[in-house]
Amino acid sequence: MVRPLIMGLGAAGALTAAAVTGVVVTRNDGGQADARAAQASLANAAAETVCIKSNVRLVEGMSAACYARDQYEAMRDRAVISADGGAVRLTLAHPTDASVPAVTVSTCAEYDTGVAEGWEAVTSADMRREEYFRRACGALGMLVKARPAQSSGFPGGKASEADIRSMAAAEALGFGEVVASVPVDVAGMGEGVWKLAIGQGETMVFEIAHADFTGDGAGEILAYLSVGAAGGTTRTGTIGLMEKTSVDGPCGFRPL
Repeated sequence: MVRPLIMGLGAAGALTAAAVTGVVVTRNDGGQADARAAQASLANAAAETVCIKSNVRLVEGMSAACYARDQYEAMRDRAVISADGGAVRLTLAHPTDASVPAVTVSTCAEYDTGVAEGWEAVTSADMRREEYFRRACGALGMLVKARPAQSSGFPGGKASEADIRSMAAAEALGFGEVVASVPVDVAGMGEGVWKLAIGQGETMVFEIAHADFTGDGAGEILAYLSVGAAGGTTRTGTIGLMEKTSVDGPCGFRPL
């Protein structure tokens, strides 16, 4: 009789240990094949994870780690957070009937449902808070569909200062300046965060994750851009993809 190599474990525990340690559990009932299947399943699941490498946080409990699609989907039920990590609560008004009480949302699931039904932020304070929801919910909507990249023009999956300058030159109008020849000042503000000063405009670039977001195997950087006047409080933001066709090629930004 062939005895198990790992003793003192139930069948499920033995299979898990085999998948993690590489030890094959041999049993009379074909357990060796089961262990190999479990190991392959875990390997396939790991290969489908997409990693957050920057310090950008979108919702409570999110950290720089690798997550599977169902984990990103589950994050839609977590509270959206601000730059300081505090939960954000957003008040939305009914689109047509002012007598209907406003609703308060704190998660992307709640926000996306409200927006789909036409509810909207109407006060200046809520419009500013809504920027956090546009960033978090737009990003999570892309992350649940992303796959690991097979190739990339971004070494290490991150943008360089040269990439940011190239993108700013190509997108000068969207970056707050109509004259592309205006000098561009670029400053790194932390892991995956950039500050650009272009004329009277100021743009913040937040890298979120590097993956294949378009299904062609090539890696793009999912990023959030926040644009406004230097020193001003009113800003507009958009989620999009930073794209390059080669390591030495120009970098562009495609809003989603």
